[in-house]
Amino acid sequence: MNDLQLDYFMAVATNLSFTKTSEELFVSQPAISRQISQLEKELGCRLFRRNNQGTELTEEGRLYFDLFSKYKAEFINTKLKAERITGKNKAVMRVGFLEGWDLFNIIPPMMERYKEEFPDSEVIINCCGVKELATGLLTDTLDIVVTLQNSVKMYNEFECTDATSIGKILLFAASHPLAGQDINNLTLKDFSNDLFIAPWEIVDKMIIDAISNYTRPYGFVPKLRFVKNHESTVTCVRNNMGVMIGDDWVWAKNADDLKWIPFKAQDTIAVARLKTKDSDDVLAMEEVLLDILKNHKNT
Repeated sequence: MNDLQLDYFMAVATNLSFTKTSEELFVSQPAISRQISQLEKELGCRLFRRNNQGTELTEEGRLYFDLFSKYKAEFINTKLKAERITGKNKAVMRVGFLEGWDLFNIIPPMMERYKEEFPDSEVIINCCGVKELATGLLTDTLDIVVTLQNSVKMYNEFECTDATSIGKILLFAASHPLAGQDINNLTLKDFSNDLFIAPWEIVDKMIIDAISNYTRPYGFVPKLRFVKNHESTVTCVRNNMGVMIGDDWVWAKNADDLKWIPFKAQDTIAVARLKTKDSDDVLAMEEVLLDILKNHKNT
């Protein structure tokens, strides 16, 4: 058993997809499958069950997922503390944000305030999808993330703190047939015949239920099409291939070739970290982010 096998197992267990894990880690599917097969041979049990519906953890797999999550978190935290005692490690803070957000009014004050307390530290920013953010925490490629609460609250390994609420909007192309109408008079109902585009990396019950819950009060069930990521979603919408539901913070709403309308729905934004990752620098960043997010007003 080695760290590579554990990392691959944790990533597949989080994504429940060998394909997504392959693309996320830039490693071929056969290579990931070989490492997991070796791990299964050593442990003496199957970790995953693959069928027409997709990939799922076996009962044994769930037990080992819990065990390895705790092990990696404890080991990483202890190693960092030891390195800082000996002065061998320059502090690096890796912060993840949900892709697509306009962070211009968040990152500068975050950097300024964090650097006041840890002037010699380095801060690295990564923007990615909700599954990748969760995987990043579990595999120690991220220290702390800002994401949708409903994408992290199911993990017992995470300390998840609600920061603020965020409004939802519908984005559509400036060339859409309804774009010439008074936007103030448009509702989601007017787009009931449109194709709703969403990033496939969060193709699971969460996103399907979420979009359906948004449209249900307007009397329709949306036709869905999933694409690879947020950038692909925006590209499809800009070229009038469908519409998309996004957050009020999404940068794309300011594009000249897009229009948007708000509707009555909100999501909760949360700051999440591993429960065992409680070093002074991580807790300080958590405090800074929570304070900034609670007072953030998107422009």
